[in-house]
Amino acid sequence: MAGTPIGQAPMSDSSGEGVDYERRAKSLHSRWGWFLALGIALALGGAVAVALPAVSEFAASVVLGAVLVLAGVAKMVQSLQVKDWNGFIWQELTGAVEVVGGVLIYFNPLKGALAITLLIALVLLVQGILQIALAAIVRKQDGWHWFAISGLVALAAGAALALKLPHTSIFPSGTIAGISLLVAGGAYIAIALTIRRARP
Repeated sequence: MAGTPIGQAPMSDSSGEGVDYERRAKSLHSRWGWFLALGIALALGGAVAVALPAVSEFAASVVLGAVLVLAGVAKMVQSLQVKDWNGFIWQELTGAVEVVGGVLIYFNPLKGALAITLLIALVLLVQGILQIALAAIVRKQDGWHWFAISGLVALAAGAALALKLPHTSIFPSGTIAGISLLVAGGAYIAIALTIRRARP
């Protein structure tokens, strides 16, 4: 059964709830560009994180830390523009986790490859859990599955790094984290287009 398009008000038996939802839906619809901008920023950051390990593992750790900080700040700023959205708090939490994790990675690039890998894994695991929680919160709206997919990819990436699965020796931790960011960027772009198409 299809959900309610993000940015479109559902039918409601309660006129008060219906009016409030419609107000929030119109507010969200008018700010779809913030979701698009965030998606593009995450995708670009992911592309950088994927490309850099081929040049230098040290540079990859430093840049990945910076990318995570910027991604986290971007999420927190973007969510402040859509405070009426019911996923607001969860996105703020996700952004905060990325900022803290990014700072730790950025300032500790020489602590050892294993320590950095485990730290990246922890950030991805927490990020994945929060993204899935966000998907559950907005599950009545069309497009919610993009958040779920993004969360599952982050969880899989974090688990792969934490458990030292075979492919982690082929792909550097920065590359795996970058792929997760690319998927997250694609998810937000898809959500933005869903909001834009919806009729508030």
